[in-house]
Amino acid sequence: MVRTNLIVLTILPLLAVMGLSACTEKSSAFGNYYQGRTLVVSVVNMHRLPELRYATSLGENGLQYVRLAPSEAEFELVVLRLKVENHRATSTLLNVTKQGAELRDFNSDKYFPIDINERVEIVESGPDRRARSAQVLELETDGTFAPNRGFISGPFELNKGTGLDGWMVFEAPKDTKFRSFRWRSSDSLTIDF
Repeated sequence: MVRTNLIVLTILPLLAVMGLSACTEKSSAFGNYYQGRTLVVSVVNMHRLPELRYATSLGENGLQYVRLAPSEAEFELVVLRLKVENHRATSTLLNVTKQGAELRDFNSDKYFPIDINERVEIVESGPDRRARSAQVLELETDGTFAPNRGFISGPFELNKGTGLDGWMVFEAPKDTKFRSFRWRSSDSLTIDF
């Protein structure tokens, strides 16, 4: 009986750790680079947010403040910071559309990036520097993106030795557990979490 209790006490914590590691937002895959035929992709991190606020420059007319929120109350925004680099081809053309990437959950459901330009709404106030969305997007003090950073969307040309460093935004039911990320723009590779 004592030996059985000892075995149970040893196995239960191991099972709990294994279960939690499958559901955590801190995957060992984060920060690693994965090679496709042409591109190298890294999911740097993943954050869940109720909304995003940031500023866009209107040139000489100042700033415009925008907000992005989930389309439904039971959804949340899932923000992935990605690095996409070309180390092989002389040049590669990317057209990162709604079908350019996908998140997959453990039920094999697929979630595609939000088209930011179709979904943002103009708001009166900018992002609070202490707000989580400002920290996740690493915004400048005026609420804009740092130079050479922003959302990864639309057409890009990546010459050999260059890359993109930015964010893709998805929406999914709150607390969805993700199994993998798949890059599908001008290359194909899957990163298992």
